[in-house]
Amino acid sequence: MNTTPIIRQATINDHQSIINYGMKLIKQHQNFNSLRFAELDNHEEQLYKFFQEEFTNPKAVVLVVELQQEIVGYSFVRIEESSLVDIAPESAWLHDIFIDETARGFGAGKLLLDASIDIAKKLGAKTLMLQVAAQNEFAQKLFKSHGFDVSTYEMIMDLS
Repeated sequence: MNTTPIIRQATINDHQSIINYGMKLIKQHQNFNSLRFAELDNHEEQLYKFFQEEFTNPKAVVLVVELQQEIVGYSFVRIEESSLVDIAPESAWLHDIFIDETARGFGAGKLLLDASIDIAKKLGAKTLMLQVAAQNEFAQKLFKSHGFDVSTYEMIMDLS
């Protein structure tokens, strides 16, 4: 049994697996904080259309990780333009990274993160940004071990 994770660029054939894991990522974040993270109307359909466009976006890359010839996770990196509102320069963003629970412990997350960092460099980015839920301590440790530093804290207030 080969338990070495394989990272590769996603193709249209991987579309449904990415959507399935994208929905799991949404549910995970909703469980962290349902006030901050919402499931939108027709969310799965919207994700499907979104990733269909991103597969051909020259400023974006979707990666998948396979274990025993089965997709067990994905990441999504895209160059974002500078933002006056966020006071941010153009940079790459690691918008999504998700590894199925059954595949954790094989080093797939570390390999996928390394590959995502490499993709950001290949896209010409000077920085790679990401957001991580305050409750996701495991991911925070992984990101810090790869050289990420905290740059801001997002805060929320329930006005209801």
